[in-house]
Amino acid sequence: MEELYEKSGQSAGAVGAIIMLIVGIGVSVMVLIFIGALGGQTYNLVEEDIDNISDATIKASVKSGITSGFEALEQTGNYLPIIVLAVVISLVLTLVLGFTAFGGMGRGGSAL
Repeated sequence: MEELYEKSGQSAGAVGAIIMLIVGIGVSVMVLIFIGALGGQTYNLVEEDIDNISDATIKASVKSGITSGFEALEQTGNYLPIIVLAVVISLVLTLVLGFTAFGGMGRGGSAL
């Protein structure tokens, strides 16, 4: 009876980890979408104010900063599938190793 409880406890932890993975990926994708959309809208709202800056050096610096911010966001969005794949692979490896290699631990057996 005790063995069944230990195995179901391991499965419950794995299910929780998978749910957290799905939620984390969903939140990451939503954040990237909203940052891009809201950032673009914010730029549209303040573009006239930026163009009214009298100092050309400051105006160029502000526009350069905005451009590099959007480029960084685009690169992050491009690498998101690779990041998700790495997280999924690490989770699967953790689950497989947890069920096979470390399944006998915690039962009072000796290490030698």
